[in-house]
Amino acid sequence: MRTTYKIAATTILYNPDESIFLNIASYINDVDILIIVDNSEKLNNEIRDKLLKKHINIEYIFNGKNLGIATALNIACDKALELGYDWILTMDQDSCFINFKDYINCLNKINNHEKIALLAGNTMWHAKDNMPSNPSYEPEEKFLVITSANLLNLKLFNKIGRFEDKLFIDMVDHDYCMKANSLGYKILYFKDILVEHSLGSLFQRKNIFTGKIRNKIEHSPQRAYYITRNYFYTWKKYSKQFPKEFNLLKTLNILFIHDVTKILIYEDQKFKKLYAKILGLIHFLRGKYGKHNL
Repeated sequence: MRTTYKIAATTILYNPDESIFLNIASYINDVDILIIVDNSEKLNNEIRDKLLKKHINIEYIFNGKNLGIATALNIACDKALELGYDWILTMDQDSCFINFKDYINCLNKINNHEKIALLAGNTMWHAKDNMPSNPSYEPEEKFLVITSANLLNLKLFNKIGRFEDKLFIDMVDHDYCMKANSLGYKILYFKDILVEHSLGSLFQRKNIFTGKIRNKIEHSPQRAYYITRNYFYTWKKYSKQFPKEFNLLKTLNILFIHDVTKILIYEDQKFKKLYAKILGLIHFLRGKYGKHNL
């Protein structure tokens, strides 16, 4: 079932591999256009040419350098608005829908679109193994969601305030959600719209105290830096308006008690990650944003 709304999609690429073909195939036939924004430093001609040959509804934008997720999303949204689209699906290159047609049906059934900033699916590991036998497509309101698998209302994009370029990566999605919340717009979440999605690298790690081996999701030192710096940014920006969600004690607990404990007990590159978190805090205090390579 196709919606009466014009729907674009965007996939943000950075040094993609062959998995991109199956991931894109899970939604491209149910949108009007796919705007690919490639943040890779070097163009993979083989992947680009194969995508353009296989799908006629692709607009391919190659940046020639990593501009970050926020800028790439803004480029895609600007292009979609220029072409007259109403909604845009925002996807990571490693995300794959299980039931995208049902997502379109959910969009068709929603009233008061002018009050809705975005829709969100349920992103998880092993999504296809978690599909319920009797799925429910009733939405629930959420305060924060991640960017991958959002259907974003383009009519509200510039009213809400675009994605924050200076964050580069991490907390870009939370910042957009907070701006939407602050203006009274809704975020609707569908728990049974399932999306296979990686939230980090999955490793088997041994607890240094118990010796038990468990699967753990880890971020790189580079991501630890951005998460720390940008989490403090959102705390500072929104703590007065939303003190329950963004207060200093909660922020410090997440970044320097919970995360540090996890790093020390389970993760590799312990010192490099701790250094990255401290540097992220220092750069927040100095007001240093944008891209930063460790």
